[in-house]
Amino acid sequence: MAATATEIANLAIAHLGGRALTDLENDTTQQAASLRKWYNPTETPPVYTALDEVLREHPWNFATNRKRQTITYHTLTGGTAVTDSSGLVKITHAGHGYATGDRVYVKDVQGVTVANGQWYVTVINANNFTLDDSVFAGTYTSGTGEVVGIPQFDWDFQHTLPSDCLRPISINAGGGQLEDAGAEFQFEKGLILTDEETINLKYIQRITDVTKYPADFVTAFSFLLAAYIAQDTQGATGRATDMRQFYEKAVAPPVKARDANEGKGRRIPPFNDSQVIAARMGGTWAGIGIDS
Repeated sequence: MAATATEIANLAIAHLGGRALTDLENDTTQQAASLRKWYNPTETPPVYTALDEVLREHPWNFATNRKRQTITYHTLTGGTAVTDSSGLVKITHAGHGYATGDRVYVKDVQGVTVANGQWYVTVINANNFTLDDSVFAGTYTSGTGEVVGIPQFDWDFQHTLPSDCLRPISINAGGGQLEDAGAEFQFEKGLILTDEETINLKYIQRITDVTKYPADFVTAFSFLLAAYIAQDTQGATGRATDMRQFYEKAVAPPVKARDANEGKGRRIPPFNDSQVIAARMGGTWAGIGIDS
């Protein structure tokens, strides 16, 4: 493993036959300046362009994280949170942040139960909006009801990603043989769009502590860095293309393969009524007949 970011930078330089840096953060050479454009963890804000690329390319074991999260609803408060507005249901929610045409999900309103459901909204002001095409009926029960913004169409909920997430891998997957059988989702503008209210999220985490990088990852990362800086440090020699191709064809594939083979997925046994078990039990099991 590499002890410092400077050591990783010096590996990249070594691939190009350059002179080692004394300090990535403060070295004034052209090589250091070029490296800092693509990887500079001490900058404000930090620069992780090259690091993020190599992390996103593969579900590295050391950079895979898990988090369980659920939708956060906003509670409607006050005796007049749900009222009649010229026949439409009006929702009062201070600082709601919605715009006309946004879509919301309202639930658990008592008394005016027609408010519950998915609606497009028309904004009245910063604290009030109406539910398009609703028909007000009933008497609102004070203190009931919750609301949350949802995707414009196709999906029922939207989840905000953890701040350190570079790419979601799966949600509500069973692991092992069921890893690909998780819930459907779409990743848009930093949001996970899905029909699931609660998700078990598996994702690629941005790991910035270089002491946690396995040796294979350091090697791959250094070659990618070399490809980034070759154009600046060596001119239009084609070396940048050579480094990129070497990384993509010779370095990254075996490194990713070794990483993928670290561990064994959970075996998911067949269900008791599966035909596989029935066949092994001599033809019948749980009422299923297997033709010979």
